[in-house]
Amino acid sequence: MEDAECSQNNNYSSIKEDLQAILKLVNAYVKVHLIKNCSYVGFVHSIDPVTHSIILSVPQEDAYQTIVIPGHAILNVTNESPPENIKPPKRKESPTHSIDDLIRRKKRLISWLKTNLLPVTELDDRIVIGNVTLLQPYNISDISTDNPIVAMQIRNVIEKMPHDYESK
Repeated sequence: MEDAECSQNNNYSSIKEDLQAILKLVNAYVKVHLIKNCSYVGFVHSIDPVTHSIILSVPQEDAYQTIVIPGHAILNVTNESPPENIKPPKRKESPTHSIDDLIRRKKRLISWLKTNLLPVTELDDRIVIGNVTLLQPYNISDISTDNPIVAMQIRNVIEKMPHDYESK
């Protein structure tokens, strides 16, 4: 990383709508300046495209602390050079699923959701439950909706599915 880029100061309100600028921040080591005259330094894990909240992995001795910084509290973001002794956090590799496993999981889940009297439809490789979409590989972390309460309710139903449940 070049020095000019490392010291670049990004007024957060000006880059919120610039998807390319936001994507450049992911995995970058940054200093996030907040409205309460404080700041956090760490690696950007992800940025919520709706609220513009930043999930930051802050180095803490031999581990990382994950901090969620609300988008409305961020004044600006400054790219920094990480200290030599600090390495970026390792991302967990998601396991690869075979097509047959995905099809089986999808059928089991649809059957389970219908057993729980939910209005389930299939749309290509997605499961749709009202305004909730469940994406591959159909785990609780693959729920997509703009309503967190509904997402939590769907998550609870999925978590209650027995491991040995067979689709009907």
